[in-house]
Amino acid sequence: MEKLFAKTDFGKMGYWTGGQGKNLVLLHSLGVSAESWRPVMDALAGSFKVFALDLLGHGDSDKPPKHFLIEDYAQSIFQFMDHLKIDRAILCGTSVGALIAVEMAAFDPKRVERMILVGCPVRNPWERMERLVFSALTLDAQGLPRPITLSELGASFAHPTEELLQWFNQQRAKAGVWVKNLIIAIALYDAFPKFARVKCPTLVIYGNKDVLVGKERELVQRIKGARSVILPDAGHVAQMDQPQAFLKEVSQFLV
Repeated sequence: MEKLFAKTDFGKMGYWTGGQGKNLVLLHSLGVSAESWRPVMDALAGSFKVFALDLLGHGDSDKPPKHFLIEDYAQSIFQFMDHLKIDRAILCGTSVGALIAVEMAAFDPKRVERMILVGCPVRNPWERMERLVFSALTLDAQGLPRPITLSELGASFAHPTEELLQWFNQQRAKAGVWVKNLIIAIALYDAFPKFARVKCPTLVIYGNKDVLVGKERELVQRIKGARSVILPDAGHVAQMDQPQAFLKEVSQFLV
């Protein structure tokens, strides 16, 4: 895998790429970067042309020039695809990455071949506002992400360690104010009207220790033809907690 950069109207985007085959675009969760796909990137590159993106404001990508909504993130990824002459791709997103994938599939179905939603935050308006309040507790008085504790890390990962905690806090510090900005964008995004517009085959994945487990029933009801799987001993970022189990389910879905 090699790290490259692509231009969009909103700034340059960093991405890891490698492999051959159908195009597979990986979209990470809040506050981290494409590095969250490292446990599975090489294996996926054995069967696909992989593009693991740093969302704008995160990792090595530029900071957006304005407040960004989920719709803006989706358009930036379409521009990324245009830059690399990718007409159609399989999308795989974790958490907010899953919301961005949903927006892309609803906005332009012909460009999304298949979709994998990992830990997709399906929330009604009340739940979104409630989550916004709780997320504010992870920010300091300047709106910057404060270092979280090992016990707090357990909300996202099934097996928190000091090494994982250091990486997670470094990633959030690098994103800076864009952690807060993306938290707000998530709270403002209503995914429910979008689900009915998804036309591609969809796999829904949650870890059994994800606080959102149970939401898969709603996704399967709302996205025509979607199916779900629950990974044992995995949290919100399932591909990091249980990479082999994740790869098995994804490989079966994408054959």
